[in-house]
Amino acid sequence: MLPETATYPDAQRIRILAEPGRLARERVGVARVVSSILLVSVVLLILAVIVGMVLGLWRFTVIDTGSMRPTLNPGDVAVLTSEPTADLRKGQIVAFHPPGEPRLTVMHRVFSIDRRRKGVVIQTKGDANNATDQWHAHIVGDTVWHEDMKVPMVGYLAVWSQQRPVRLGVLIVIVVLMVSMSLGWIWRPTSR
Repeated sequence: MLPETATYPDAQRIRILAEPGRLARERVGVARVVSSILLVSVVLLILAVIVGMVLGLWRFTVIDTGSMRPTLNPGDVAVLTSEPTADLRKGQIVAFHPPGEPRLTVMHRVFSIDRRRKGVVIQTKGDANNATDQWHAHIVGDTVWHEDMKVPMVGYLAVWSQQRPVRLGVLIVIVVLMVSMSLGWIWRPTSR
């Protein structure tokens, strides 16, 4: 035997809302705006860095050794800007190739400068080293790259990202994010 249901004709129906309230919708809207601003800012920063490198306004180099401690530590990224060789002065940190090693870039402080008719010859020294470098570097050209600022610890990320498993993992994360964002866009609720 089934129980009977009492009906009350004057009673109001209870309404349970299945959609989020106004406050929840506002939070989602604010989160979308903030994430969009953050994404656009990161993309613009990356574009500015790339354009500056292409135009020759700056270069970046990862510090691999501790020879420039405490000024530049291993894992720091040095931001290099170009200046005329005539403006080179003692005490500046410059990037150069030691004699006979065109693939190696060294970042050391200028210890002495010898200006000659055929160019500039510098002797350098690492801040953490006891003696000057064994070579005298000949600056070729009219400009020299010097350290303008540093970004601490970012170099570890650059070195780490060169490993094959890390690159594969980053690629997988990017693909998963793109697929999930696409599905979220497709399945988003329609606005009223």
